[in-house]
Amino acid sequence: MTAIIIDDERESHEVLHQVLTAYEPDITIVASAFCVEEGLKLIHIHHPQLVFLDIRMPDGTGFDLLKRIGKPDFQVIFITAHDNHAQTAIRFGALDYLLKPIPPDELRTAIQRAREKQQEKISLQQLQILWETLQTFQERKLPLRLGISTSEGVLFHFVKDIVRLEAQQNYTEFSLANSSKKILASVNLGEYEEQFKPYREFMRVHRSHLINLAYVQKYKRGDGGYLVMKDGELVSVSKRLKDEVLRRLEGL
Repeated sequence: MTAIIIDDERESHEVLHQVLTAYEPDITIVASAFCVEEGLKLIHIHHPQLVFLDIRMPDGTGFDLLKRIGKPDFQVIFITAHDNHAQTAIRFGALDYLLKPIPPDELRTAIQRAREKQQEKISLQQLQILWETLQTFQERKLPLRLGISTSEGVLFHFVKDIVRLEAQQNYTEFSLANSSKKILASVNLGEYEEQFKPYREFMRVHRSHLINLAYVQKYKRGDGGYLVMKDGELVSVSKRLKDEVLRRLEGL
């Protein structure tokens, strides 16, 4: 698998080279760039299968680079410092990213995902979600759509149509409004909890359940009690979260 590194920090190049040489010998770094313009030229010359892409560089962002390419025919693993808006945009587009300093174990996991998705490429819809999300943050709004990564590809749904999310070991099962079909996402519930924190309608009510409070029909008393959703499903409420759940429901 051929790869290009595009990052303005030399240390990131060195770490990637070291980890790839030691643990991923089938990944061949064919070129390295330190800015957007240089990266664009090298992509057109080498046609890599994978690009390690920094977000903020002196002459632009990794997002700018992808926008200028149009429809990438390679996988991307973003490399970013603590830029919460950028991280959220990447998550909503169901793309991969690593935080600096780059953890070797997480790098290897991201590469494995890139291998598995190598035939899929990045869809125009994923990039559209990325641009939309960044634009909503600039306008001080919240993203309207979410990319859900599954074993069959990436599915896109409006956030308002998500009824609840249920943990299934390292996966997450989505229930959607007006659909009896559930979606199994290859991301754990903890990561989705972080994504949905800015949305006042969403709340983790149990270690296994994250729900859209707008779809709650009623609360049934019990130890922690449980919620009756508008689709008829019952969702257990953690005893320690009961009071907060009731307070949030009253505030909607």
